[in-house]
Amino acid sequence: MGNFSELKGTEIPVTEWLSKMGWDFRLNSELKKYNRPFSNPIIEDILLERIQHINNIPEAAAQIALEHLTHTLNNPSAILGNENFLNLLSKQATISFEGNDIDVSFIDFDTIWENDFIVTNQYWVQGFKIVKTDIVLLVNGIPLIPIEAKQRARKGTNWLEGVKQFSTYAQRADKLFMSHCFGVACNGRITKFGIPGASSSYFGEWKNTIIDTSSPNPIMDPKNDLCNFTKAEDGNYHFKVKTLPNGEVLEKMKLGIIGLLQPARVLDILKSFIVFERTETKIIKKVARYQQLRAANKIVERVRDTDLKQGVIWHTQGSGKSLTMLYTAQKLTQEEKLNDPTVYIVVDRKDLREQIGGTFDDCEFPNARSINNIGDLKYVIEKASSGVFITTIQKFRELGDTQDLRDNVIILIDEAHRTQYGDFQIELQNVLPNAKRFAFTGTPIPKTHKEFGIKKDEGHEYYLDKYSIKDAIDDGATVPIRYTFGPQEWFLDKEKLKHGYDEITDDLTEDEKRQVERRVQPWKVFLKHPERVQTLAEDITRDFREIVEPQGFKAQIVACDKEACVKYYNELVKYFDPSEIAVIFSTGSYEDEERYALFEPHYKEDRERKRLIANFKKRITQEELEKGNNLKILIVCNMLLTGFDAPIEETMYLDSPIRDHNLLQAVARTNRPYDNAGSGLSKEFGRIVDYVGIFTNYTEALNYDPEDIGEFEDVESLVEEFPKVIAEAMKPFNQITLEDTYECTIEITRILSSLDQGKFEQEYKEVVQLWEAISPHPKLKASRDTYLWLNAIYEIYLEEFRRTDFDSEIYAQKTRILIEESARLIDFKGHLPEIKIDSDYLSKLKESKLHPNDKAEKIIRDIETVIRVNETGSPIYVAFQERLDILIEAKKTEAEAIEELIEKLTSLYDELDDIATLPRRMGFEDKGRFDVFALLQNYFKADFDKDLCKEFAIELYNLEVRPKLYVGWQDVPSEIKRIKVGVEIFASQDKYMHLKIDEDDELLDQIMTILIKNYGID
Repeated sequence: MGNFSELKGTEIPVTEWLSKMGWDFRLNSELKKYNRPFSNPIIEDILLERIQHINNIPEAAAQIALEHLTHTLNNPSAILGNENFLNLLSKQATISFEGNDIDVSFIDFDTIWENDFIVTNQYWVQGFKIVKTDIVLLVNGIPLIPIEAKQRARKGTNWLEGVKQFSTYAQRADKLFMSHCFGVACNGRITKFGIPGASSSYFGEWKNTIIDTSSPNPIMDPKNDLCNFTKAEDGNYHFKVKTLPNGEVLEKMKLGIIGLLQPARVLDILKSFIVFERTETKIIKKVARYQQLRAANKIVERVRDTDLKQGVIWHTQGSGKSLTMLYTAQKLTQEEKLNDPTVYIVVDRKDLREQIGGTFDDCEFPNARSINNIGDLKYVIEKASSGVFITTIQKFRELGDTQDLRDNVIILIDEAHRTQYGDFQIELQNVLPNAKRFAFTGTPIPKTHKEFGIKKDEGHEYYLDKYSIKDAIDDGATVPIRYTFGPQEWFLDKEKLKHGYDEITDDLTEDEKRQVERRVQPWKVFLKHPERVQTLAEDITRDFREIVEPQGFKAQIVACDKEACVKYYNELVKYFDPSEIAVIFSTGSYEDEERYALFEPHYKEDRERKRLIANFKKRITQEELEKGNNLKILIVCNMLLTGFDAPIEETMYLDSPIRDHNLLQAVARTNRPYDNAGSGLSKEFGRIVDYVGIFTNYTEALNYDPEDIGEFEDVESLVEEFPKVIAEAMKPFNQITLEDTYECTIEITRILSSLDQGKFEQEYKEVVQLWEAISPHPKLKASRDTYLWLNAIYEIYLEEFRRTDFDSEIYAQKTRILIEESARLIDFKGHLPEIKIDSDYLSKLKESKLHPNDKAEKIIRDIETVIRVNETGSPIYVAFQERLDILIEAKKTEAEAIEELIEKLTSLYDELDDIATLPRRMGFEDKGRFDVFALLQNYFKADFDKDLCKEFAIELYNLEVRPKLYVGWQDVPSEIKRIKVGVEIFASQDKYMHLKIDEDDELLDQIMTILIKNYGID
C-alpha cells in the first residue's frame, strides 16, 4: 500500500523552491549555534548583526534598537503587539544614543539583498504551549512567514488543518504571533495564505504569476531551473507552471509559493500591504489579495516610471476596492521618487465619502483625512500639502481659479462609472491640470474606458488592471449568485382600457395626451397593482420563512418606487412583526398632501437610518434581541443598491426593472462572503428572486467586454471645433445682454419667434452631441457658461413653442445632470458682490425707487450672499438659511403681501447685522462655545432644549476641552481622537443623557470640527 509523507510530498519541494528564490535553506540543527531560547521567536544574534550592518552603527546602538523592537512583544494584547511590531519593521525606530537621536531600520527595503533571508523547518516557539511550525521564513532572524505544510494523500488532512493550527498561535505562543507578517498553509495540491486566527474563508490563493523585478531576482538567472518565464503583453515577466490540457493549473501549490514568497514581494507586502482595521468590538488584521497588490503596484509604476497620466482599475463589486485604494495611497506616499505626493481619493456622494473615509479611519492610515468644506480643500491645494485627502468631486466646482500645477498629485477616483467623468470632471482637471488620474470601478461602462483609458501605438488600453466577476467567485472574494424567476400571468382588457382612456382624454389636444401618457408610466401601474403586490408579498413571506430565515440570513426587497415600497410594507406586516421589516428611502421635497401622508411614517433622520442599517448587518442573536434588534428585511427602491455592504444579506427580491451596470451593482449586495465562526453560519451563494424578468440583460452584463467599445475619438480636434459650433448656435443672441431679467427673457422669445426653428433645433443638437463627445475636457470650462445659457434659451424655446415633434433623447444623460445642477441659472442670481452690513444699507434701500418686488429680491440676494460667505464659519448661518427659505417660498407663492415680506426680510437682515455680537449677548464668552450651541439648535430643531444645550456647550469647553489644550494638538490625529472620546463620555453623563449626543458619531464629528476650528493653537 502506497504512502505519501508531508516531508517528501510538501516540505522538501517547498523548501527547494524557496531556496532557488533567494531564501537560504538552513537545517534547524544549523541554527542551534545561536542558542535562541524557545521562548524568544527571534534569533537575536542575526538581527543584531543586521541592524549594525544596515544602519552602519555601533553594536551598543544596535542593541538599544533591538531592545526597543522586542519590547513590543511584551504587549498583553497579541494583535496590538503584532501591529506595533510590524509598524516598527516597516518604518523606522528612533533611539537615543550618546546624546543623539538616531533613526534605525530593521530591514533594508531599498537594497533587499543586504537582508538575511533564511528558510528552515521545525521552528519551535514556547509560549503557554509549544508551537512547532513546519517551515518558517526568517528575515534578519525574524520569523515573518510561518508555513504549515500538510500532505494531500492522507484522509482528513488538507490545508484547512494548517489554518486550524494557525488559529492557536495567539493563545499558545503569543510572541510568535506578534512577530509574524502573514501565514501560509499548503498540502501538496494548493497554497493558501491569510492571517493566523482568521477563518478559512479569508485564506486565499495567490494566482499572480508576475515576477518581481524591482530588485535582482534569482528566478531570472538563466541557470535557475525553478521555472520557465516569459515577458507578457503587460510588460511584466511571468513564470510558468504545468497546466492540464484544458488550461487549468496543475501545480497550484507551486504557483502560490513562487508567486507569493519571492523575497522582494514579501518585503513589499510587509511595508505597504498590511492593515489593522478597527471595528466596534475588535481589531482585524488584513493582508492584500493578489489583485489588490497587482493593481496598486501598476499605478505606482505608471506614476513613478512613465509619462502616462491615467488608467482604469476594473475590479468587480465585492473585491475590496476601498482597501485597494488604501494600499495604493499607502504605497504612493512611501515612494521617495514622488517627493511627498498629494493623493486625493475622490468620490461623488457623501455616503461614499464616509465609506471610503471610514476605511482609512478604521485602519488608522497615517496622514489621511477627509476634506471638511470648500475652504479646507482650497487650503490643501494652496499649501500643496502632502498626504491623503478624501473629498467629494462636487467641491472642485467652487474653487474658481485656484490651481495646483505640481505633477506629483495623484487622484484615485472611486466608482468612476457615475458622475465622475461629467461636468465636475472638467472642474477637477482645471484645478489639478497635471495630476495623474486613476478610475476605480466595479461596474464599468464604455464612457469610463473612453475617458480614463490609454490610447497607445499598439492599440487601446481599456483597463490598467482587471479583476472580473468570475475571478472573484473563483477566488472566494465573492460568492456565486443564483437566481430564480417569480413569473406571473396577467390579463389586460385592452378594449376596456382604450375606451376608458379615450373618455378621460377626450377634450385634450394630441400633445396634451402624450404628456398624460408620459406621466402615467403604465409599467409602474402594473407593478404596483394591489392584487400583484399582495400575491408577491405572500410569495416573499413563504420564501423567506422557509429558505432564508432558517439559515440565519437576511433579505432585501427592491421595489420600483416609494409608493411600491409602502405597499409592500403594508402587505408584509400581515405576516411579519413590524420589528422584522423596515422601509428605507429618501425624503421627498415636493410632495402633495396625500403622498406625504403615505410616505411620512417611513421617513427617517440620518441617525435612525444609520441605526437600522447597522442592525441589519448584524446576525439576530439573543443578545441582539435584548437590545431591540430584530430587523431581517429591508425594503428599498434606490437607496442601499450601491456602496452598501451587508454580508449577512443572502437574498434580494427584485421587483424593479433596473438594468446594465445598475443591475450589477444591485445584485452584488448579495455576493459578499459571510462566515461566522460562533454560529457555524457560512454563505455559499447569493440569491436573486426576479419578479420582473430582467436576467437576460444580466447575462449580457456579465459578459461585458470593453473591447466592444470601439475606437477612441480624436478629442483634441473636437475641442478646437467646439467654440466655433457653439458660437454659430448663439449668433442670433449676440446682441442680447444675457442676465436674469424679465426683459432678457422677452428679448430671447422675440428672437426665437423670428428664427428658422428647425435650423435652431439642429444647431442645438450639434452643440449637445459635440459636448457629449468631448466632455470632460478642461478646455471646455471656457465655454461652459455659454453652453448653460444655450440650454436655458432652449428651455424657453420649449416652453414657448412646445413643438410636438421634439425628441427628448437629444438631451444626453450628462447634459440632463448638468442642467439639473445648474437650474439656478434659469432663475439667474449671478456672481453677487461682497455685502457690507452697516446702518446705511436698509435706509438707502428704502429710499431707492426700486419696485417692492425688486427690493425684496435684492434683500434676499444680499442675505444669501452673506450666508454663503459665512456658512462654513458657524452653524448659526444654517438656521438663517432655513428662515430665509421660508420667506423665499412665501414670495414665490405670494402667500404674503410684499410689504409685510419686506419687513420680515429687513428684520432678518438686522439680525445678520448683529450676529458678530450675538455670542456675547447670549452669554457665551467666545465663538466656539456659541457655535456648539448653534449646531445643537440646528440639530434638534423643534426638540431643542435651549437652556440645557447652552449649559452643555459652556461646560463642555470649561470642564472637558480647555484642560487638554496645548500648542499643535489639532494636528495630532491621536489627540483629536482622545478629545473626541472625552466629548463622548462628557455627553453621556446623566444630565445630558436624553440628548443622545454621544450616540451620534456624525454629530460628534461636527462638534470636533468646531473645537478644532476655534481652539486650535499654532
